[in-house]
Amino acid sequence: MTTKQHDTIALPPMTAKQIKAKYKELTDQYPVVNVGQVPYRTLTHLWQFYDLNAKQLGMLGLLSYWSAYTIDAEEYNVPRISPLWIAKRLGYAKNQASRHVQQIKDLLLELHEFGLIKIVPDHATKTQTILIDHSQDRVGGGFSKLYNPTISTILAESKGMTTLYRVALYVAIRASIYETGPTNVPVMDYSPSYLAKMLGTSTSTIQRHLAWLRDHNAICWYQCVMNNVYHTVKYVYSD
Repeated sequence: MTTKQHDTIALPPMTAKQIKAKYKELTDQYPVVNVGQVPYRTLTHLWQFYDLNAKQLGMLGLLSYWSAYTIDAEEYNVPRISPLWIAKRLGYAKNQASRHVQQIKDLLLELHEFGLIKIVPDHATKTQTILIDHSQDRVGGGFSKLYNPTISTILAESKGMTTLYRVALYVAIRASIYETGPTNVPVMDYSPSYLAKMLGTSTSTIQRHLAWLRDHNAICWYQCVMNNVYHTVKYVYSD
């Protein structure tokens, strides 16, 4: 028994003018400092060697986004923050934020125990500085670029622990994209089930958050119609 193959539905490519018009609101919100240079932070790929859950990875991604680089120590650091400060950045109102402090403390401690961050307490200010070691980035461990506009959009449009899931998904996507080098793969086309396994969550959860990223123009994406009898729809992501 054979099945009839249908022709792929071909869509004309968008012109440069159409692309600028489509993303004008987003580019106005996040202007590029220098032409061709979008602000970003890097995150070591060492997290892939640990069994991180989505909340842990999302927290690590946010810490990287908030960090500043120290050249002498080859570390990124987030100075003088607290779990309460993080809770407020996750969108919790002041009267709600305190209820989530312990959960955030636990996430930071777990990342510390994995060796992915160092927590340096400042008893005078009752805050702590978070150090993220990047010394292995150029030794072979590799790193991902996390672009500021995407995480800014997630923070602005999300609230609570949902924010961590969406940041974690973005980190997982970026870890699969290689912009330069012999393994140059500038797009990510893994299935939602692959990402779900990567983050230790359900496929339906991944599909829901991927749809959110698309709907909010938080990440560049392409909708492809496959050349098969079912005209299967597949999404390809870039950044």
